[in-house]
Amino acid sequence: MCAVPKSLLGSLLRGLAWVCFGAAGLSFWWGGRAISEFGHEDRFLAEFEGIGFGVVCGGLDFVAKGAGERLVDTDDEAKHSSEE
Repeated sequence: MCAVPKSLLGSLLRGLAWVCFGAAGLSFWWGGRAISEFGHEDRFLAEFEGIGFGVVCGGLDFVAKGAGERLVDTDDEAKHSSEE
């Protein structure tokens, strides 16, 4: 794989991590209320679903950020080794 797509993919994954982080925060704070009102579910169950979705998005955030940083790090190492 060429060095340019790795850095592009790394940037994309880090951007996706920020989107997942925002979705996790919004879901944690307002997800239960939104699910309860729009889905016509019990508020208690909707709160757990909102928190669960927040946890899943937080996990995706962690995975995407780690993968993006690893791709950028390996891309930087490849550039430095090819310059020498």
